[in-house]
Amino acid sequence: MTEGQADEPDWRVYERIVAAVEAEQSGIDLSVTPNAEIIGCITGVRRQIDVLIDARWGDDDVETRTIVDAKRYRSKLDVKDVESFEGMMKDCRAQRGILVCPHGSSEAARRRAQDAITITLLSPEEVDEFPWAQFDPCMGECAMSASAKKGLVLWDGQLPIGVESTWLIVWTGKCDRCRNFHVWCWDCGEKFALSDEDEHICYCDYRWVTVIEQEPSDDEMLNAVHLILMVGQQIFPLDRRRLR
Repeated sequence: MTEGQADEPDWRVYERIVAAVEAEQSGIDLSVTPNAEIIGCITGVRRQIDVLIDARWGDDDVETRTIVDAKRYRSKLDVKDVESFEGMMKDCRAQRGILVCPHGSSEAARRRAQDAITITLLSPEEVDEFPWAQFDPCMGECAMSASAKKGLVLWDGQLPIGVESTWLIVWTGKCDRCRNFHVWCWDCGEKFALSDEDEHICYCDYRWVTVIEQEPSDDEMLNAVHLILMVGQQIFPLDRRRLR
């Protein structure tokens, strides 16, 4: 386990492993946010999502949105679990949902899930054998906090970028507590965090910026936080963290 994992409850460790598994299975066009928080379109309240999978780039659409719920139950999932999750999917505008559990589900729950919801297994043995190399300790806001609980960064994006007639390799990720973006610039080797509406110049003199996007129809509604690389006059969108 990584630093601080031994002090975490079992369900928290399980959520992190589920996020890493989903990140490994998602393509580069998808952004994976562990322990995400967005505003529900029906309820108007903040919804916590174990793993949010959204388009990394593109217009304001949710056609590829998937939410994942990690259920570390000691028994099988039942129909009520599926129905509750379906309600969250509608509030989060998710087109697909994944329920992950250690012990499977009842036949009635599988029938109720139908096509939009997938039920998958992650056994206790797989949890015990999980390699933690995909995570790093957070360097952002929660790392600076006096709280004993520190987040971990899931590196979900490995991006080759054509910069000034050469290739720059960038890894991007997000902390699963403070949700700050993290960047690993392979040109200079620097790793750093960016809070919302922040900027940083790495050892390469590249400028990394986070920008908050507002809803076009309502200036008071925040839609997403974008991570951008700026090299001279060139602008490279790298990732976004959806807020709605």
